Amino acid sequence: MPHKKPPKRELTFSQQLYNQLLSPLRVVIEHAHSGIKRLRMVADTVRLRGKWRRDTIITVACSLQNLRVRSPLRAYPAPTPAKFCIPSE
Repeated sequence: MPHKKPPKRELTFSQQLYNQLLSPLRVVIEHAHSGIKRLRMVADTVRLRGKWRRDTIITVACSLQNLRVRSPLRAYPAPTPAKFCIPSE
C-alpha cells in the first residue's frame, strides 16, 4: 500500500521513493482489473449459486484478458518502462 501524507506533515524521502516505485505497478494492476471488468458478466453482480460457477466465470474472464493482452494483433504498443525521479525540495 502507498504511504499517505500525514496531516500537516510531509512524507519522508524513503516514503516518496517507495510511492514512486509502487505507482507503475499499481497502474498495471488497475488496467488488468478494468480489462477483466469489460465483460459484463464480471462487472455486474454474479447471481449464480455455487462457488464453482463464480470461480469459473472469473477464471474465464482472466483467461480472455490474458489472451487480449498477449495477442500480437492488439492495436496499441506495449508500454515502455518509466524513469523515476524524486522532485527536489
